[in-house]
Amino acid sequence: MVFFTDCLLHLCRIIRILKFERGNALLIGVGGSGRKSLTRLASYNRRCDCFEIQITKSYGVREFYEDLSRLLIKAGVEETSVSFLFGDNQIISDQFLEAINNILNCGWVPNLFEPEQIIQIIDDCRANAIKEGYEDMND
Repeated sequence: MVFFTDCLLHLCRIIRILKFERGNALLIGVGGSGRKSLTRLASYNRRCDCFEIQITKSYGVREFYEDLSRLLIKAGVEETSVSFLFGDNQIISDQFLEAINNILNCGWVPNLFEPEQIIQIIDDCRANAIKEGYEDMND
């Protein structure tokens, strides 16, 4: 990888975005301009796990929602710093964009988790929430 001035400036911008809580960015450029490489490098610098979906012939909306649920559990319940790398060639369905839009706007995807999973997530987060000073409520 060749590091020229613009590359380092973009890398610094991505690192700064990853420092923010719920920070997100839309990286635009022609193929081969280094968007993914810089994002992976910035994620490594910030000690974030870089999460990217793997598209196969049988990959569909159900598999995407399963990947999203794993990602959100990893970030929320396990409190792991995660960057989600999603490219334009991975958009198979408009539902993918709707789900990502919901995550960016409100942090939640409707009907992503089953009621049993929600109960388990609440139980897993309860101890940390109490330690942080929140009341013991399901909300």
